[in-house]
Amino acid sequence: MKQHFVPRCYLKRFSDNEKYIYTYDKTTSKSYNASLMSVCCEDDMYSLSDEYVRKTKEEEGQDINNLSIEKEHFAQCVEPMYAQLLGYIDEIKDDWVAGKEKYRLCYNEKLELALHIATQYLRHPLIGEAEVDNYIRFEQASVDMFKHILAKQTGNDGFDQLKIKVECEKPALHAMMTYMDYDELMKCADLLAKDIFVFWVSEGNDFYTSDFPICVQPHVKDVAYSYCGLVQYGGEIMMSLSPSLAVSIYDRDYFKDKENMDLCFVIADDKEFRRHNYMNYFYAQRHVFGYKNDFSLIDFVYQTNGGKHVFMTPHLQAEVVGGLGKY
Repeated sequence: MKQHFVPRCYLKRFSDNEKYIYTYDKTTSKSYNASLMSVCCEDDMYSLSDEYVRKTKEEEGQDINNLSIEKEHFAQCVEPMYAQLLGYIDEIKDDWVAGKEKYRLCYNEKLELALHIATQYLRHPLIGEAEVDNYIRFEQASVDMFKHILAKQTGNDGFDQLKIKVECEKPALHAMMTYMDYDELMKCADLLAKDIFVFWVSEGNDFYTSDFPICVQPHVKDVAYSYCGLVQYGGEIMMSLSPSLAVSIYDRDYFKDKENMDLCFVIADDKEFRRHNYMNYFYAQRHVFGYKNDFSLIDFVYQTNGGKHVFMTPHLQAEVVGGLGKY
């Protein structure tokens, strides 16, 4: 079953008919009009197994089903509020462009947007793969160390030879470690909401988005990060909210010169368009999307880079070192 990791309520904003979207494919170096049902989705990435559902009901008494994450969490709860908030921000932007009263988001509205940005980032399968892999390697190191201690204490080398493989219910583990860990999710959103939000306006629907729609541009090298790289000193989060609106979230401790721009709407110049669109292209795992069938910027980078595409991803894999070596 195809399940979207970038919601259609967001992708529809980049479509002129809410069914198809202009798409550039980095694997074929071609553009085409793709169905919204065919992009930014994976088979059963949220689906819980029958065995997991049964055990959870029996052992924890939770009333869940195979599609609880997709249907009850995302489709019924998260995505309707996300679509409503984006529409509300559109209204503020339109009033600002028309020269009407310049309303700024209040803190709670800013916090809600930060919460949706954090959720979108953390639900991505690339984040899930890394987080689940880190967890399994850490647990495997612990299991192997425990076997080795038992072998030494008992003098029975057979404990070392035991084949115990750490396994998990991947969709559930991804959810519980990231976008459904509500305490940590709110802490992440609160950190983001304290930073500087600048809204960039395009009067020509020029902003791209991609299958990795939230990009983090570090402005300081080799700094510690949290929440899978979303929060870091000197970081700038860049996300297109629509073809006509993008947001930059600047780390307040580093970008002190931008304090007076917090929550402002600014007409983006050509340099700002290119900056945002370059990052969307660089971070795209496969697909870049645009409201218009104009991917000349990507073609230019592709040609000047010797016929090769640029691929960037956040550094997500932790190094796990146990007493028996690296995992």
